[in-house]
Amino acid sequence: MNNYVGIPDFVERKGSLYLRSDHMNYSRPTLNSNWHQAREAEPKEYDINGERIDQRNLHRATYNRIGNVTDGSFPLTTTKASLDQVYLKKDFEEQETRKALVNLDTSSLADLDRDTGHPKRGFGAVLPRHHPEHDKQHMETTNRADYKPPFPYTPVPEQPPDFVDNSNAVRKCHSQFTDASDYRRFGRNTWQDESGIYANTQLKRETFPPTNTIPQVLE
Repeated sequence: MNNYVGIPDFVERKGSLYLRSDHMNYSRPTLNSNWHQAREAEPKEYDINGERIDQRNLHRATYNRIGNVTDGSFPLTTTKASLDQVYLKKDFEEQETRKALVNLDTSSLADLDRDTGHPKRGFGAVLPRHHPEHDKQHMETTNRADYKPPFPYTPVPEQPPDFVDNSNAVRKCHSQFTDASDYRRFGRNTWQDESGIYANTQLKRETFPPTNTIPQVLE
């Protein structure tokens, strides 16, 4: 033994009590390679190593219990468990009420509520459930909800049939000078048109005729 009390010395030196044998049964004071496994198996109701040779009975079990069961309620045997399957016959009988198969399309229409003895929502529920407003569609936009007009909307009255539309005359066309290399340039030709004549030039002259900006000299 070393200087520490109660700690065995496993160094194999001369006079050591440690044995490397693990296939023989020794007494408790003798330490071998599997002495801790033998201590973990105690206490035993019937220790065959402690009994006398003439009193050993191989029909007796080492333990009178399984695990920590000491009240005698042993689990069922394999034979009894197989014979008790006859009571499960009613679970495989044809039922009068049938339910259609539930897939992704019919999951919302399936009625799978049943009494499980637990609350349906919250703590203690068997399955988690969504909030009642989980599938609610909020069609109202933020602009419509938060920025309402102070006055009711009155649409602009329709134009009369004889209304002259001059929108094409005031429309700004693609410039031939400042937008020459722009991505909006149309056509397949590579030269640049610098004539200054646009598609609405004639319409613009008819709508807004030129005027003489130089006043006439009064005589």
